[in-house]
Order: sequence, then structure tokens, then C-alpha cells
Amino acid sequence: MLRVTIISGFLFSAIICCAQSDSIPGLPKYDYQIYLPKPAKEIKQLLYEKDCTPINGTLSDGKKSIIMQGYEHGNKVHVIVTYTDGTEDEFVRSPCFIDPVIL
Repeated sequence: MLRVTIISGFLFSAIICCAQSDSIPGLPKYDYQIYLPKPAKEIKQLLYEKDCTPINGTLSDGKKSIIMQGYEHGNKVHVIVTYTDGTEDEFVRSPCFIDPVIL
């Protein structure tokens, strides 16, 4: 009987430790962001570089970063952006330049 109780305890603790949920209270929710060198007017293109899948992204309040919702961490991102001064820039950001941002 003691053996069953110990095994049940280990299984229960393993399930608790491995369970991951976005609805756990107290855990911060976050998206990811790419910083821009100057304020932007519009995001023309925001894609994963590997397979050209679009990413849902918006400009931050200060227009100096792109906030990406649902970004899959570890992937390079291809960006085309138009700045407020009228210039356009095309670049790729590797995962080490993409930062989490707490909502």
C-alpha cells in the first residue's frame, strides 16, 4: 500500500510539474518585439524568413518597435518597414535581436 501511495505521489507531482497553461494566475503574459532605429509609419511586410509565413504584428505606441503576437521563438524574421521620414528599410532579425515584452 505504501508503494502505491509513493508511486501515485510521484506521478501526481510529475503531472503538475509538466503541465503548462497560459491561464495560471501570477504568470506574466508576453509577446515579442523588434526594436527599430527610428519611428515607423507602417509595417509593409512581417514574415518568418524560413517559410515566408506572415506574423501578426503592430507598431508600439512610440512607433519605435514592432510588437509580434504569436511569434514562435527561435525563428528569424523578415521585415519591410516605412519610417515616418518616408524612407523604407528591408532587413532580417535573428532570434537574439527579438526580445520578449510583458503585456
